[in-house]
Amino acid sequence: MTNAGCTLEPTPGTVGRHVNGREYLINVPAGLPGPSAPLLLGLHGFLQAPQEHEKVTGWSGVAASQKFLVAYPSAQPQRSAWDFSTGSDDLAYLRDVVRDISSTWCVDPHRVYVEGHSSGALMAARLACDAFDLFASVAVYAGVDPSLLGSPCAQDHSAGRAISIGIFHGIDDPISDFPLAIQHRDNWLRRNDCSSTPKTEPNVPVEASVYGPCKAGVEVVWRVYKAGHLWPTGADGVDIIRRMWEFFLRNPFPASPSTISTVSCP
Repeated sequence: MTNAGCTLEPTPGTVGRHVNGREYLINVPAGLPGPSAPLLLGLHGFLQAPQEHEKVTGWSGVAASQKFLVAYPSAQPQRSAWDFSTGSDDLAYLRDVVRDISSTWCVDPHRVYVEGHSSGALMAARLACDAFDLFASVAVYAGVDPSLLGSPCAQDHSAGRAISIGIFHGIDDPISDFPLAIQHRDNWLRRNDCSSTPKTEPNVPVEASVYGPCKAGVEVVWRVYKAGHLWPTGADGVDIIRRMWEFFLRNPFPASPSTISTVSCP
């Protein structure tokens, strides 16, 4: 349930807000139709500021046209990278960010999403692993499964719900190399009990496939671009954002909002 006293009042652009001593940015566009709206968290990459991720992705403009709230949390400045380990303080912080936003604005608990780039993609994958009670679906660019870097995924050891994940990757990525991205995809195919035979889109430069419906109706999206580690510019960058948002719209939280206690406000 959303907070009975919540609002859909817009912010004057992108503004700073604090939770438990840590800052994050939020942009609430005008004209949200209500009674509640989707929320997207955008997680920046290594050595990036949240403002850079906002600029390179263009999510705030998409939020204005598609009518959702978008927030840009920040990794600890002294680390410059997200702590994607099991039970990290960043995991607790991102839960707190969603809770803090939901304490003021009318957030639809069915439609709380997260995307990330590079280090932020690793953190987003951690949320898919360990915060599947909160986030409806997750998308990543230039990141891999944290379990491949020695940090176990709760989905491998519990009866956690299946969760849709979109994996977007550059075939020429020199940092999150392509074989690891394939393992990332295959791990989620296993976790979500997906068929190994996808629906494959023809006439694309590299590869574009959708696996599903998998367990509980979720899907795994796999799209590969002729790109490297940096978030692509131009047509590829626009394509990634469009397809990520379409993926999110197809994959809301399947449970009743009353069961999503971490989103609901006291």
